[in-house]
Amino acid sequence: MRILVVEDDPKVGGFLEQGLKEEDHEVERGHDGDQAVSMALEKDYDLILLDYMLPKRNGPQVVRTLRDQGRSTPVLMLTARDAPEDIQLCLASGANAYLTKPFRFAELLAEIHRLAQVPES
Repeated sequence: MRILVVEDDPKVGGFLEQGLKEEDHEVERGHDGDQAVSMALEKDYDLILLDYMLPKRNGPQVVRTLRDQGRSTPVLMLTARDAPEDIQLCLASGANAYLTKPFRFAELLAEIHRLAQVPES
């Protein structure tokens, strides 16, 4: 799978990138919301892993922009925010799923495999 990872924390982003590459995924990284939108509109990805709290645009704003531009790429939002209203906002913005941090890498892989089955709309 070709996966876009957008995470502003270099340590977390590096962990995700390394782990996904070890699972034979092709990974590209972005570091802020504007870069996420630009990259996701420029190239086709099978999945976007998107941090909620990003500089310039937050995760829900990024997803809303992508959906408004007709992009249906599955989005898995990664967030340390676990309040019901934050989760609702993630999903209402158009994200397909979310994982709250911290999470086990096996949980992430399970969600990625589940979302890989999401049909294009």
